[in-house]
Amino acid sequence: MQKSRSRRLLAQSFAVIALAVSCGAGAAPAAAQTYPDRTITMIVPFAAGGAADVTGRIIGEGMSKVLGQTIVIENVAGAGGSTGSLRGKNAKPDGYTIGLGHMGTHGAAMATNPKLPYDPRTDFDYLGIVNTTPNLMVMSKEFPANNLKELIAEAKKRGKDLKIAHNGIGALSHLTCLQFFQLIGVEPTYVVYRGFGAVANDLLANKIDGTCDLVASVTGHVTAGSVKAFGVTSLKRSPAIPNVPTAAEEGLPGFTVQSWLGLYVPKGLPEPMLAKLRETVEKTISDPEVQAKLEKIGGGIPPADMRGHANMLKRVGYEVDTWTEIIKKSGGPPVEEKEKK
Repeated sequence: MQKSRSRRLLAQSFAVIALAVSCGAGAAPAAAQTYPDRTITMIVPFAAGGAADVTGRIIGEGMSKVLGQTIVIENVAGAGGSTGSLRGKNAKPDGYTIGLGHMGTHGAAMATNPKLPYDPRTDFDYLGIVNTTPNLMVMSKEFPANNLKELIAEAKKRGKDLKIAHNGIGALSHLTCLQFFQLIGVEPTYVVYRGFGAVANDLLANKIDGTCDLVASVTGHVTAGSVKAFGVTSLKRSPAIPNVPTAAEEGLPGFTVQSWLGLYVPKGLPEPMLAKLRETVEKTISDPEVQAKLEKIGGGIPPADMRGHANMLKRVGYEVDTWTEIIKKSGGPPVEEKEKK
């Protein structure tokens, strides 16, 4: 009798466990079928106003139309973008937090920050590259140079007296500056800011001499004539600022940086949700309206060999290797002698 009762209790326990496992197994597919049913957050790891922020808003708006849900931007600036990227890595993998990363945060940061709290090659699931853009040098309107050769001559004359801004070690502005000044053999004084908006304010006020950044960040200031632009880093001139020659045209062919921005989610997202987001990204960047908005700010849609999550992962690995070599040749990242909070 006692043995029979024990067997019944054991059988009931197994039934309860089996039901729980069954319900758990069905939870992810059920959630995926209704996903998304609320607002999604996109983490942009820089302050509002720069190219990453503007691109994130354009892509977020486009994805919102495809998904039928609002995507809100959360700007998490700091440490050249690694603060926001870490927030994205540690987010709950439920499909309601996606992150924006780029060549710096998910490539060069491995070389510039030995204490980087994530590995971009293994700690994220990628959705795809959404934008590519060349970079360039911009100087204050008062800077005494009207072409790249004159800029280089003036930079060599000033040396450490030249004040150049960037948004933190590993940021695209830092990497572009590093490459440019390595090429011309000058060590300026770097002034570190938390975002491009603050850089622009001081550049317009002639408190700093210049910066290096994405065409997408500075197009408005260049077209307005409030700053001077030099040396677009692509093989062809940017349609957004067609009057600005490429670096190669002005005698510095080694100054080439093809920047990109892409989307990721934290590891662990259910496969159906991951597939839906990847499909959404492809639909969004294929939308002529989105493409026109990106082109207007100096960006472009990624070519075939950079599209999709697999190509983004491959590109991340390429950037890690490339910038590790560049940083080694430089003897390490430059020392910031002044910091803007």
